[in-house]
Amino acid sequence: MSDVDSTFDSAWLQNGQGQPPTVQWAFRTDGTLAAFCLARESGEVFLGDESAGIYRLNRRGKVAAVNQLRDSLRLFVCSEDGQWSYAVSGDRQVLRLDRNLQIDWDYETEEDILSLACSPFGHHLLITTASATNILLNERKRKIARFETIKPLHFSNLCGTEPVVIGAAENGLLCCHNLAGAQLWQERVWTNVGSMSVTGSGDIIYLANFGHGVNAYDGDGVSLGAYVLEGTVDRVASSYEPYRLVASTIEQYIYWLNSDGEMLWSSEAPCSVVDVACDPLGEWAIVGLQSGDLLRLGWGV
Repeated sequence: MSDVDSTFDSAWLQNGQGQPPTVQWAFRTDGTLAAFCLARESGEVFLGDESAGIYRLNRRGKVAAVNQLRDSLRLFVCSEDGQWSYAVSGDRQVLRLDRNLQIDWDYETEEDILSLACSPFGHHLLITTASATNILLNERKRKIARFETIKPLHFSNLCGTEPVVIGAAENGLLCCHNLAGAQLWQERVWTNVGSMSVTGSGDIIYLANFGHGVNAYDGDGVSLGAYVLEGTVDRVASSYEPYRLVASTIEQYIYWLNSDGEMLWSSEAPCSVVDVACDPLGEWAIVGLQSGDLLRLGWGV
């Protein structure tokens, strides 16, 4: 069932290749979209715009909570059930937000923050910094681990089923550590990385490798091959099980792929893509555009 503002222009979705999606809902922020994240279990979306507004949208794309902060957010992650979210304000401040988007606590780092990763229930938070120092906090803001990597991790993930951290640098490094910070493995990556997505069990790691497409690795860091797409791929997101992928390019194209990398649909977006997310079962995707439009695109029954 669609729940879309009549002023929203969806014609570009029909002008691509493959089976076009249905716009299940569309939401427009007051300012330029800065960041968003998907709570995969509840289907809710958390987002912030450049006017420092933050929102929680329910599964139908309706505003369920809203708050106005002093500064806009540039990173947003949330628990799978949507009970807790974390965001970066400025360069070095992390905010923990409750379900009503009220600040529970804040945490200041000594170096600029590069990425955040949240555990499924929101009880652990990984912060990676520009100094290659990585900090793991619990829900009470207590530091439970601190470890260094050979390069700063611009992308990170706390695995949903195993107590491990998976991280990637902008170039040269893909690695895995346990929650005490001990390195389990590391692999050399020969291309630049635009984003990273990990399946729920950590069995497959996908890297958006710009001109080299989407590269896949198994849970031990062994290369599984690459999906070559037209354009410069800078965003990728996978379903919980490796059923579907959604990817976007610098050239503003969006791709919907199956687990073999076969293109099921693609189209050129009307403006730059801020980020993409995929639901657990691979039936729909969330696409955030720089214009402030956030869309839920569905291919399910």
